[in-house]
Amino acid sequence: MNAVTLSDATPGSRYCILEIKKESRLVNRLSSMGLLCGSMIEICQNHKKQPVLLFARDTLIAIGREESKKIMVGGAAQ
Repeated sequence: MNAVTLSDATPGSRYCILEIKKESRLVNRLSSMGLLCGSMIEICQNHKKQPVLLFARDTLIAIGREESKKIMVGGAAQ
């Protein structure tokens, strides 16, 4: 399994969230949206100067660049 940060994830690929840096505000925000370790996501858009757009649980979610650097994902599959 090849682990990368969410900010480095490839658009169009599916990943599993492996780890979220232990910052209570970030963890609480993501868990309220249903994004927990083990959640499957699909990267829709990942431009270097814009938020990362991902699709999870039938919802399109935007994650800021700085927050996306604190989320480890792995298991890319087309």
